[in-house]
Amino acid sequence: MMLNAQDKKSLEEIHKLFLELEKSSRDFSFSGPLLSDLKEKIKNLNKSANDDVSRLSDLEKHLVPDMTLKHFSGFAVPFERLLNKNLQDDDFLIIENDRSAIEVAEKLPLVFVLDNIRSAFNVGSIFRTAECLGASKVYLCGYTPTPEQWKVEKTAMGTQEYLEWAEAGKLLECLEELKDEGYRIVALETAATALDLYAPFSAEPTAFVLGNERFGLDAEILKVIDEVRIIPLRGRKNSLNVGVTAAIAGFEWMRQWRTK
Repeated sequence: MMLNAQDKKSLEEIHKLFLELEKSSRDFSFSGPLLSDLKEKIKNLNKSANDDVSRLSDLEKHLVPDMTLKHFSGFAVPFERLLNKNLQDDDFLIIENDRSAIEVAEKLPLVFVLDNIRSAFNVGSIFRTAECLGASKVYLCGYTPTPEQWKVEKTAMGTQEYLEWAEAGKLLECLEELKDEGYRIVALETAATALDLYAPFSAEPTAFVLGNERFGLDAEILKVIDEVRIIPLRGRKNSLNVGVTAAIAGFEWMRQWRTK
């Protein structure tokens, strides 16, 4: 049975309360007023003529103040599925508390240079990866969106506040400046002459360069870099999402750096 307007509105309100409570429970306790409001709204679903909706009203009695976060989150799933919600990673609470500034290790001599990346989601994902790695900086070239755009900010999950970044304009000029600063320029690209990602890296500051999701890096740029690396794949597709590529390459570089 299709959801009518009232059922959809009620389920949306319940879903919103689930997310608010999940995000407000960093101390693993739940806001009394919000929880009471959620329970009341779920209980009122028994008035719906839609059996799929009304049967959810029974879940209200399982939502108790001393429940675990895992217990609580599990009861949100039936509502999400009924609404056909396609939740992304940034919609969820990160259970582990972020570390304080004094606990963060010294920055690695690693930077990411993003050229004409179209997807704000991919850019935000790379910001999050770079900050978790302890990278030094992210450079945004061409029309790559900045963290000032809300979609990037949302996916970056606050990491743009802890990670240095800059709009760098033209890619070629950015790379020349990085070379002058002593960085080895490494393109992550599916070029025929590329080295395997897992081959040894030089023990020197490194700048990973990632190009447009569809078109990659221009041929003239590949002429000025120090090397090209490729992630070995075994499936039919010959490339990975740019955010995934940045994560795999960054953590492999860090693994090797720590052993030198």
